[in-house]
Amino acid sequence: MDYQYKIPIDMPRGTHYGNNFWQFHSRKLGRRVTAYSNLEYNNLITLEMDHNVVHYCEQPCEQIVNINGESHRTVFDAYVVHKDGSEEFQEIKYSMELVFNTQQGDRSRKQIEIQRTWCVQNGYPYTVRTEEEIETGKYTIRNLAFLCAKARRIAPCSKASDISMIQFLSEHQVVSIGQMISMGRLSSAEGLDYLADLYYRGIIRFSDIDSVPITAKTEVILNGEQEI
Repeated sequence: MDYQYKIPIDMPRGTHYGNNFWQFHSRKLGRRVTAYSNLEYNNLITLEMDHNVVHYCEQPCEQIVNINGESHRTVFDAYVVHKDGSEEFQEIKYSMELVFNTQQGDRSRKQIEIQRTWCVQNGYPYTVRTEEEIETGKYTIRNLAFLCAKARRIAPCSKASDISMIQFLSEHQVVSIGQMISMGRLSSAEGLDYLADLYYRGIIRFSDIDSVPITAKTEVILNGEQEI
């Protein structure tokens, strides 16, 4: 599909944007993505591993917005397309950056007002995401980043392998990674790569992914109704 925003604009790594520079390869986009803060990186990881997100672009565009006769330039943090075809623009801020009656808070709220105005004028939904929405648990990002790296390593599996795994999980309903290895359903070497791929595609989910690290005790659960 030909998405509207596919290539991020070139951002300088100066004093404002150069802190906590992150890059990782996106399987979803087929290229390296870049984040300019820890929270932006965390947000991109959640977008990469959310099977309901079919496309995203970091730093997708710079827009000029006219408010009360004044022109303002602004750059959005992310453009997102969901599986249902809906689009949105995102701004990523730590909650402390939004505190009222502070210099930083006032600056952030002005930026948000400018971006929200442009989105209203152009018919796009707009979302401000803080660590409260992105880091939903102590281990959320750590586990998603781990799965993200694993999911990149595996070649696409056959439909027959997927059907067999779906049937197995349908029969067992809840089973741990360690049990699947001991039962011969997964190899100890590459089994977790395959599970990461299934998670990436939205076929399975893991128990307690937000609250504890993924281990052999982590339970694997079929994610809703799956066609066989």
